[in-house]
Amino acid sequence: MMIAGLDLWFWAISVLGLASFLICLFRFLRGAAPDDWSQGSVILLEAFLIIYLVGSIIMQVTTDGPSGDWLEYYGYLLTAMIIPVGTFIWSLSERTRWSTLVLGLTGPVLLIMVHRMNMLWYYY
Repeated sequence: MMIAGLDLWFWAISVLGLASFLICLFRFLRGAAPDDWSQGSVILLEAFLIIYLVGSIIMQVTTDGPSGDWLEYYGYLLTAMIIPVGTFIWSLSERTRWSTLVLGLTGPVLLIMVHRMNMLWYYY
């Protein structure tokens, strides 16, 4: 299903990424070090990306695959999957409020990357 030319994967990451960003931003402004809320929101984003990967593979097998370069598509996806893991590991090693802000930036970055993947899948 498409809304405004974007599929439900995009809208799901929009909601999850925005929620994660707002949680982490709120925790950062309160001066909190990474905690269950901020780290948990990033773990949720990674879980979404794992489901997204499985869905992409199923769609690749059952349809014609991406309109654009499939290698670029999966390169974006694998890079997107590394970002939450990297920020999570960083938040374990640097227990300052700045790590909470870095965790918060994961959501908007993934939103942009999934938007690009959406364009590669349907339009290029």
